[in-house]
Amino acid sequence: MFRWLDFSATDPLDIPLVGRHGSLQRVSACIRAAHAAKVFGADIVVTHDPRISFVVQHFLKLYGYRGPHLATAFNYPWLPTGYKGAFHRWGFRGIDKFVVSSRIERRLYHEYFNIPLDRLEFMHYGHSPHPVDSADRPYIDGDYICALGEQARDYRTFLESVRRLPEIKVVMVVRPKNIVGLDIPANVRIMTNIPDSHAMNVLAFSRFMVLPLDSAYVPCGHITLVNAMQLGKAIAITRSEGVTDYVCEGENALMFSVGGVDEMTEVLRRMWYDRELCTRLGEAGRAFAAEHCGEAATLAGFMQILKKLGVRLETS
Repeated sequence: MFRWLDFSATDPLDIPLVGRHGSLQRVSACIRAAHAAKVFGADIVVTHDPRISFVVQHFLKLYGYRGPHLATAFNYPWLPTGYKGAFHRWGFRGIDKFVVSSRIERRLYHEYFNIPLDRLEFMHYGHSPHPVDSADRPYIDGDYICALGEQARDYRTFLESVRRLPEIKVVMVVRPKNIVGLDIPANVRIMTNIPDSHAMNVLAFSRFMVLPLDSAYVPCGHITLVNAMQLGKAIAITRSEGVTDYVCEGENALMFSVGGVDEMTEVLRRMWYDRELCTRLGEAGRAFAAEHCGEAATLAGFMQILKKLGVRLETS
């Protein structure tokens, strides 16, 4: 049996972690979490996101906590360089296990941070389906395709591609920073900083989703991918090693090369005019997500990692 301290239940972490004050709040929350783990004798500390894991580990060591530390959602869209990179390499030495959402990240973080490979555990990104606002009616009228997300996206190439397809209505759900300096075509509607459930409505009622990445190796887009798959949406995506654990070209998605405007345009045109293709790709994606990215698969993987860490589990 192990004792589980749900820190968020008594000291919520759903605070805006942006800007100078956000950074101070984040550090303060990490300090309180580390202190609580020591005081209450937590059998394991589980953190989410490298920025949180790094700071919590520092204070766990400071407070003398001796239990295991599991760092989940360990993902870097951009690797830290200079003194930050060196500081992170030093800080991660005391973390017992790291959970990454793609196999390429095991090799990447092993080589970059000197983390032993046996501490890096691959698990498909998984969660229960996100709620969809007004699931019985679309927020956006008519047929359209969509693109969602902010990290490591190549929206410049995407916008150039859809400019060549003026007959296709396009909806983008992004952050304002994603479109700075970009020329938005007349057939594109931009939505920024909307609630997740609202974004899920946009995705749910789209014809298909486009995920343009800015590198053939970037380990990003997994959350957006899984959301689309769970909703049975066909996907057009950049051919990147970072998503090969989720996408099989021609089976549950169509792919295009990094920065390939011509290739992307042809993929989008083909999918727009072939509804049967979109249905087949979407259903294959839904089946993949049900097997690998749902609550049951995620829980099973998590429990296996706890066993590897020597955490005793209560069974009934």
